[in-house]
Amino acid sequence: MDWSRVRKVVGRRRWYWRRRVLNGTFRGAALLADFVVERQAARDHIEILRDIRYGRHRTGHQLDIYRPLRPARPLPVLLYIHGGAFTLCSKDTHRSIALANARGAGYLVFNINYRLAPAHAFPAAISDACDAYRWVVEHCAAYGGDPSRIVLAGESAGGNLALGVAIAATYRRPEFYARKVWALGVVPVGVMPVTPYLQASDPARHTAAGYLALAATRAIAADYLGKRALPDERNLMADPVRILEECGAPQRPFPPVFSGVGDRDAVCWNDVKRLEKACRRLGIPITAHYYPNEIHAFHALQWRSASRLFWRRAFRFMKRVAQGASPRAALRAASGA
Repeated sequence: MDWSRVRKVVGRRRWYWRRRVLNGTFRGAALLADFVVERQAARDHIEILRDIRYGRHRTGHQLDIYRPLRPARPLPVLLYIHGGAFTLCSKDTHRSIALANARGAGYLVFNINYRLAPAHAFPAAISDACDAYRWVVEHCAAYGGDPSRIVLAGESAGGNLALGVAIAATYRRPEFYARKVWALGVVPVGVMPVTPYLQASDPARHTAAGYLALAATRAIAADYLGKRALPDERNLMADPVRILEECGAPQRPFPPVFSGVGDRDAVCWNDVKRLEKACRRLGIPITAHYYPNEIHAFHALQWRSASRLFWRRAFRFMKRVAQGASPRAALRAASGA
């Protein structure tokens, strides 16, 4: 008997049921959070516009807008892309994070859905993220936003997609969805891949993280990439860190990069450290903060001290790039506590 195959099948089944449980949990939490988010938004004078279509898919191509009402227009813009292993979550599960960015940084926030795997495998998610960026560039002014001051952000799988959109804006790529972003000629002023999962292929790179992490990453690769789950040219945009490592300098100046990750998170060593090294080699301004004893997506636990420190640094970075500070000045500001 091929025990390695048995272990893979068992791991896939466990991930399937874990995913179903997590999806139900996230949806329930989103419903419970509705009341709190609405009250906070009203208190802080933030208007929420829900379920605006940016594409053809009925639910996959929707976004919500969080618009501060008091600051002077035009506002800097944040395109936020939720995480969830390319298979879970939605804009609704990330309402509190979208609201936090609107409140704390004073941004006009576009919080998006995208089509999820396995029903919609690669390149659906990155194609949708690119379409959302195009829509935001073309329409944000109508909502009081400044299309010349757009920051891209996302956590986990959303960090992968945010970095991918930044690459599409700065590298002349052959993919049809990337070409559409390149044609806009609009480069974001910052990109924030937080606890990012930056290579969907090659799950074996997580072997040292333990059996559960390895089983989960194998399932992610199978769901998102299917039979293409190999680190080759066909799925480079599913592995955006590889583009920075392997494809040389971008044709347009790459925006400053800000990231945060816990040192107990598998993506700390396999993704963020690689991102930092690749950016420094290319001369791309980057700051990455490593939080002791913190786990994946720790920043979502906003009542904890490490999360509060992360948000202070993130807001400082966002405000500096929005003010037109030089990239390195923005990063120096974000490096402080």
